[in-house]
Amino acid sequence: MPTSVTPAIASPAGSRAWSLLVLASPLLAVLPLVAYAVVFFLGLQAERGADLRTDLNRTAAGLSTMVEMEVAADLGALETLAASPRLELGVLLGFRDEAARLLAQRPAWYTLALVEADRQVINLRHSRDAPLPPASDLLVRGVLQTGRASVGVLQDGQVALRVPVRIGGTVRYALVAVLPSLALGHALDRLGVPQGWSALLLDEEGRVLARAGSGALPEAAFRPAPPAGQVAALEGGRLGLVRPVAGTRWVVAVAAPEGSFLVTARNWLLVALGLSALVGAVSVAVRILGRHRRQELDRQRRATQAAEEREKQERRRADLLATVSHELRTPLTGLLGYTDLLSRAELPPNARGWVEQQQRAGQALLALIGDVLDFARLEEGAVELEDADLDLPALLEDCAGILRGLAQQKGLALVVEADPGLPRWIRGDPLRLRQVVTNLVGNAIKFTRSGQVTVAARLTPRPELVEISVSDTGAGIPAEMLPHIFDRFRQAGADTARRFGGSGLGLAICRRLVTAMGGAIGAESTPGKGSRFAFRIPFRPGAAPVARRTGKLRILVAEDVPASRLLLSAVLERAGHVVTATEDGARALAALHNASFDMVLMDLNMPGMDGYGVAAAIRMLPGEQSRVPLVALTADAPEEIEPRCREAGFDAVLRKPFETRRLLGLIDALRTRPEGQRHVPARVTAG
Repeated sequence: MPTSVTPAIASPAGSRAWSLLVLASPLLAVLPLVAYAVVFFLGLQAERGADLRTDLNRTAAGLSTMVEMEVAADLGALETLAASPRLELGVLLGFRDEAARLLAQRPAWYTLALVEADRQVINLRHSRDAPLPPASDLLVRGVLQTGRASVGVLQDGQVALRVPVRIGGTVRYALVAVLPSLALGHALDRLGVPQGWSALLLDEEGRVLARAGSGALPEAAFRPAPPAGQVAALEGGRLGLVRPVAGTRWVVAVAAPEGSFLVTARNWLLVALGLSALVGAVSVAVRILGRHRRQELDRQRRATQAAEEREKQERRRADLLATVSHELRTPLTGLLGYTDLLSRAELPPNARGWVEQQQRAGQALLALIGDVLDFARLEEGAVELEDADLDLPALLEDCAGILRGLAQQKGLALVVEADPGLPRWIRGDPLRLRQVVTNLVGNAIKFTRSGQVTVAARLTPRPELVEISVSDTGAGIPAEMLPHIFDRFRQAGADTARRFGGSGLGLAICRRLVTAMGGAIGAESTPGKGSRFAFRIPFRPGAAPVARRTGKLRILVAEDVPASRLLLSAVLERAGHVVTATEDGARALAALHNASFDMVLMDLNMPGMDGYGVAAAIRMLPGEQSRVPLVALTADAPEEIEPRCREAGFDAVLRKPFETRRLLGLIDALRTRPEGQRHVPARVTAG
């Protein structure tokens, strides 16, 4: 029987498994790529986390350093102010002005205060005479005890920086700068933090002093604070880091979003898209850079033009002041000079009264012009001080003598009291010292109806300062006006200028002159009883000059204005001198060739050859004529023309209009001047 063969047939279960394997084979082929991508992106995420921690450390360190530098700069400024010599000298008014300048340079500060253990001595938030808060408000006892600077905690929204002030090696005061805590945010903002980050400046109690960044983060997120320098996880998927600020008890806390896998993947996609736009971006950037470069060049050009325009305006302003000074003072020279001569002539009573009125009007106009020009030069810092020996009691008597007639007209007694211990001869600028004293005495007479005006001077011990005071029995100054009495264009009342006259610049000029001398000026007053103005300047001993010689001189006058020429001749001839007058520089040189002279007075602004040219030509002459003393006559400010006068060979500068006694005093000073001191111009001016 034949055998039948039946072919083998696979089972249905095996066929389904194979079919599924074939269908899943593309997915199985992709699985390694997916696994590689997952591992790759996880690695990227870990790398991003490491970079984030590095960025946190770098940002926190930068913010901490920025705050440290800000605090160190503020403490340095305070320590520099604490070393002011005015504190060592006890000149608190001058120190207050110095502190006010520092406060103006740092607008973020709220106030500056000088504090003793039990009281505040100065607080720039309050006026000079206002009652000050207790010293305990500024918590300075620790600084006074340890002698070390300290940085305070948050108190009423403010932070105090304190430094010790040593007087004679002992901590006497604490100097305190109070600033709003939010002002510290400027230090954080200058460095900047990335978008979405947060940065807090916290004190030792965890209170927020300042905040920066765009991420909204409450201060409670750092309670309890993580260890300094270690990155810690915070609420809301953030990483945080705390770093202390050196020299303080503060910390900088920085927080950043931690990120995720999706964020990392998105970033890589953005990188791919960014590469496609790189070429276009580069071209756009080049174009923008070129435009910015052109804008920067245009800005620099405009800034240069603006600077040149400001310089031109300053030159025009200086030229205007010089022109005003010359054009007003030149006619005033003749007016006041001839009025002075006329007042000494035999006149009917009515005519003499008119002449006296003319003298007072001319002197008032001269004072007004002098105040305006002096204040302008003081504002520009163009006034230099002379250093000469001066007889202080005689100077005070001279100032009182000038104004004694005015005081007698009002029935006032004008008394000069010099302390027996006051040295007679000191070193200083006699012109500017006379200007300050005369201004204070004139004000006292002006505002006093009855009683007396007293000028007193003494030498204060430890430190040695010359104190000059002017007291009166006038109406006094209201307490609310006293702190502003030395401001420009400020007077004691709205009707003061109308009733008594004046420019409102006299006391402002006095304060600037005293400050330039290294001193300080102040005032105290009781309404209804009188006022006392006093200033102190450093004491420097002087020496008496050699005795003056007498006798007539042969004087050459060169002046192109006929009225001024005749006036000079009349004044000098009345003093007993022999005068030869010429109207220009060429004739003056011709006169010198034909005769010998003991002194030459010449105007600087003559037609043809001016005074500078004549002086240079005289110094080139042979023999004794080349050494004749030369005096420059000018209506310009002497300190502005002295370098050129010195170069031309002048010995002195006399400002017009001049007083007779000043002219004759200058002549006496030059005739006794040692030969080695010639050709060094002395600043002699009419007040």
